Amino acid sequence: MSLSKPDRSRPQSPTTPPSPAVPSSPAVPPSAAPPPYPDGWFAIATSAELRPGRVLTRRLMGEDVVVYRTRSGRLRAVRPFCPHLGAHLGHGGLVRGEDIVCPFHHFAFGPEGECVRTGYGTPPPKARLGAVVSREVAGLVFVWWHARGEPPSWEVEALPAAEGFGPVRCIARTLVAHPQDFMENVIDTGHFTPIHRLAVRMVEEPRFEGPRMTSAYRLVRVGGKKNALFSSAPTLRATVQGLGVFIAETTVPAIGMEMRAWFCVVPLDPVRIEMRLALSARFAGVRHRGTARALAALVPGPLAWFSTFETNRDLPIWAHNTYLEHPRLAQGDGPITKYRRWARQFYSDWPGAARQARRPA
Repeated sequence: MSLSKPDRSRPQSPTTPPSPAVPSSPAVPPSAAPPPYPDGWFAIATSAELRPGRVLTRRLMGEDVVVYRTRSGRLRAVRPFCPHLGAHLGHGGLVRGEDIVCPFHHFAFGPEGECVRTGYGTPPPKARLGAVVSREVAGLVFVWWHARGEPPSWEVEALPAAEGFGPVRCIARTLVAHPQDFMENVIDTGHFTPIHRLAVRMVEEPRFEGPRMTSAYRLVRVGGKKNALFSSAPTLRATVQGLGVFIAETTVPAIGMEMRAWFCVVPLDPVRIEMRLALSARFAGVRHRGTARALAALVPGPLAWFSTFETNRDLPIWAHNTYLEHPRLAQGDGPITKYRRWARQFYSDWPGAARQARRPA
């Protein structure tokens, strides 16, 4: 997959509208260029968005992906262009039964991607849609992306099922950042005090095992007004899967609440990501079942807002920082070097990435 730059060699006439503004970053040496697109699983939608018969177009690594659900409920993700004459299936394409139908000549394609009929009643050509590997996990729709087109080498793992969790609240935002920057926040313990006014105490040292990284922390509010969330130190267990999935499991003893949050990021283009948050809660410490259910249904909304507010604190940093291949780290930064060495395994198109990823963390 390649990205082409706009042609700026020819001047524009006064009547030509200017090119749209593109987020830019300061010029940096080639050695400090940001990492390329990472390989892995990326959540492009929620299951609730894809009712039977629905067709969606989502951006992934600078290109479109069309995802749809057949009438029987089967999920499919495909490249957007019809192999007949190139029409975009996401703009006017329809689901009829188990097939997706091109809006141009009404060629129909079955759930395995093969052309099953034309709009004229003539024999269909030997043509197929470009399939994109997809999965549904925990109410999220994931697609697999690999720079060299290789099949999935690992799977996204869901949390164990647990009773009492209320409905999931989902929000999506577009941020100027790279997936590696977003996930690095999990182990960058040094930034929590100046940015989020939290003191982080490590409960479990980060463990790097294959495509997963796990750790656990205790959070203590520093200064400012106290609130129920931090009247006693909440614990947070973090599980990162690839560079697209971060699961936070938080326990707040003061109010008897447990929270599960999936932070999933998708690279839209070289400078922007879409962050999708899916959050649910339960109140095992509340004895009255009706009250516990009501709280589990109401609380995810304010919690999602709180998470958005905290993420906003990081945005100016991500929007203007640059990637340093050899940062000058200090005590208290967290295991950033180990994290970056682990993260290298997800870049099949980054020179030297595979070699460095093989070094022990």
